[in-house]
Amino acid sequence: MKRDDFWISLGIYGGVGIQLALTVVAGWFIGNFFDEKWGTGPWLALSGLVSGFVGGLYNLIRILRWRQK
Repeated sequence: MKRDDFWISLGIYGGVGIQLALTVVAGWFIGNFFDEKWGTGPWLALSGLVSGFVGGLYNLIRILRWRQK
């Protein structure tokens, strides 16, 4: 493997990890915001957390499939 391939792969996979973390955190904060606004307890925050996780995993799988081609 060439040195450039290592840095390109590191950038792609590092970006995917950051995107996964950010979607989970964003889902949590958005759900928490609406929980406080509507007084629904932790349910919307947990729904946002799960939605962010699922969306992040979808993006992770999509990019990994693209990278394998």
